[in-house]
Amino acid sequence: MQELNAGWTVTGTYNEACAAEGHCPLYFGRGVEGGCRYYMVFRLEEGTVNGVDMSGITVVYNGDIPYSSFAEFMENGSEAGIYVSDNATEAQRKVLDTLVEKSIGGLLVGKSFGVKYVPIDVSETDDSVSFKTPYGEMSQNLSKGHDGHPVRIENSTLPFLKNLKHCHTTHWTYNDHGKNFDYKDRCGSWADFAFSG
Repeated sequence: MQELNAGWTVTGTYNEACAAEGHCPLYFGRGVEGGCRYYMVFRLEEGTVNGVDMSGITVVYNGDIPYSSFAEFMENGSEAGIYVSDNATEAQRKVLDTLVEKSIGGLLVGKSFGVKYVPIDVSETDDSVSFKTPYGEMSQNLSKGHDGHPVRIENSTLPFLKNLKHCHTTHWTYNDHGKNFDYKDRCGSWADFAFSG
C-alpha cells in the first residue's frame, strides 16, 4: 500500500444508515445493546492525495459493530467490507488502497475484510438518494421539520461531519463476507465530510 504524503485533503458528501430505528445512539455517545450494523457511503467530490485528483470516487463501507458500548466501538472499531467505485483509475487505486483502509471510513474499522472495486450506482434528488453495489443497496429520504427544512444534528461525536441532517432509510441490505443484513424503516444521516493529513 502506498504511503500517504502530508498535505492531502478530501471533501464530499456522506450518507449512512444503520440498524437503529430511531437515530443511531452512537451519534450521541451512547452504546447500543447487542452492537450495531451499518451501510456507510463517502462520495469524494474534491481533493488531492499524493498529487492524484480524487474527485468522482464513491466508497461504501458495510460493517458490523460487535460492541455494546460507545467507548469499546471508538477504541476497537468495527468489522467491515470496503467497496470502491470501479471508475477509479490505476493512479487513483494506488492511493485509494491506503486511503480507504487508513482514513475516511477506515478510521472506524478495526478489522477490514479487504477492498473490492465494484460498480456503484448512485441515484439522487434534492431530498432522496439511493446506492447499489453487487453486495447490497440503501435508499433514504431527508426527514423534514415543521418548517419544511431538514432535521439537523449539531455538535456530532464524529468531528469530520458537518451540516449533519437526519434521514429516514426506507431499506438497506448487505450480503458478503458471511454477513447478511436486511433492514427496513431505519435511521439515516446525510452530511458534508472533510478529511486531511
